[in-house]
Amino acid sequence: MELSEITTYDGLESCILNSQTYDNESGTSRGVTDSLYDDESSSSSSNNVFGSYEGNFSSSPQHFYVKEKPAYTTQLSDVEIMKEKFAKLLLGEDVTGGSKGVSTALALSSAITNLAVSVFGELWKLEPLADEMKRKWRREIDWLLSPANHMIELVPARQSGSNGQRLEIMTPKARADIHMNLPALRKLDVMLLEMLDSMVNTEYWYTEVSSRAEGKSTRWCFPSPEVPACGLSDTERKKLLNKGKLVNQIFKATKAINENVLAEMPVPTVIKDALPKAREFLLKLYLLLSLSSMTSLGEDLHRILTAESTSAEEMFNSLNLKSENGALEVVNRLEGAILAWKERMTDQASGKSLVRRSWSFVKDPTSEVDKLEVLLSQAEALLQQLKIKYPNLPQTFLNVTKIQYGTDIGHLILEAYSRVLLNLAYNILTRIGEILQVDFSSNPNSPAAAGYFPGTRIPGLSESYVE
Repeated sequence: MELSEITTYDGLESCILNSQTYDNESGTSRGVTDSLYDDESSSSSSNNVFGSYEGNFSSSPQHFYVKEKPAYTTQLSDVEIMKEKFAKLLLGEDVTGGSKGVSTALALSSAITNLAVSVFGELWKLEPLADEMKRKWRREIDWLLSPANHMIELVPARQSGSNGQRLEIMTPKARADIHMNLPALRKLDVMLLEMLDSMVNTEYWYTEVSSRAEGKSTRWCFPSPEVPACGLSDTERKKLLNKGKLVNQIFKATKAINENVLAEMPVPTVIKDALPKAREFLLKLYLLLSLSSMTSLGEDLHRILTAESTSAEEMFNSLNLKSENGALEVVNRLEGAILAWKERMTDQASGKSLVRRSWSFVKDPTSEVDKLEVLLSQAEALLQQLKIKYPNLPQTFLNVTKIQYGTDIGHLILEAYSRVLLNLAYNILTRIGEILQVDFSSNPNSPAAAGYFPGTRIPGLSESYVE
């Protein structure tokens, strides 16, 4: 991959250049003092997370596919596999050919997810993929992404007629979100595979460790990283740290794309139909009515959101979360509340209120909207803080529903592709953290491994937040 073709995302290019510098560095090296999250504040979502990235699309109006040569040679057996896969996609995963098949968009999303699981799994080891697995990924992901290469949108343009008259016509061009995001994701895909390929001739290795679940007779074996008794050398540690920085940038880039795509996907009708009752309940929650019927978590959330002069960090600490499941439950509640409150404010602004104001102390609708705006701002700030502290939470109920009922093939292809890449990046980052933790345990004089990942929970590296 040529350096001139590397796309910059919040320091991504500099990380790549530094990575190559460290790979070629001699045995003499300095101590490790930098952090994987030097530019954490720059991890923000935007409509175009890759700035002025230009995909290589054909200039012909009849063709909108990316000009890329496949990284594999097609064999006769590949054609048969492709026929089978696309037959299942066209059947909506209902092989009986009946009416129980899912939409094409959801079938493609599921196929991309299943392919990633079959190729990468949980990625227990930092080592190159087997050649067959690498070939399978490149071949089949190319097939599954192929519909996006032909997606277009019509835009108005002016054209001169034979008599010199200016006419306005609709001309096709590559669909904007596909044109912007798909080439970027392909580039990040290549970079992650190259990262795994570089995990050779390392100073760490893996041994199988068996464990048994409580109350179960079955034993499970998991790879456990090992390092020399004196720990990793400074050069090896620096190379591993720099690779972690690069993977972290890739993780943030894919996460930003995934969040943007999900934000663009419409809220399903099945959720909108349930909003009137939800708004009634949430308004009662907001007005401190009928709290006796709420769970303790609901009471805590209300108390935290209505507290005066509370920062997002203070609200998060007040939750006192113990697990990712608890964090996911809070995120689900917040997303539902934010959606319902926004609908409520829209109704108030348009003059149509679907909720009866039968309470005597609700006299000023304008004041009610102002208070809801404050509450909404607090809820959004807390939601953002939760996503920062738990960067790889499972999908929320709202997002799962958007995918389940989504009909836009382009949206679901981009969402699934970015999701599997961000999961792969996160798993690589986790494995790096485990190796650094073992290195610190073997050599107490080594720089503290937890300091490499401040402010983020990395399984295997730290069981608490490191500020």
